[in-house]
Amino acid sequence: IKRNVLIMVNAIKGLYIECDIPMAQLIINMNGALPQSQKFIIHVLDNTRIFVRSDMAGQIRSAIATFREQNTYEKPS
Repeated sequence: IKRNVLIMVNAIKGLYIECDIPMAQLIINMNGALPQSQKFIIHVLDNTRIFVRSDMAGQIRSAIATFREQNTYEKPS
């Protein structure tokens, strides 16, 4: 007797981010500081690739921009 088994797949719309390790750690730390209900990382693929909720793209970009501004060397005049 053969039985057909249907497997339902859950798809989640997300954003794939590939970056260097320090930037990935910034994103992971940002996620870690949030309450469980607001966490946005769906899956950490490896040290440089992260899959996140797509609705958080603007907030992640803003945090990265702020991080870069704070860590940019400016030659003294």
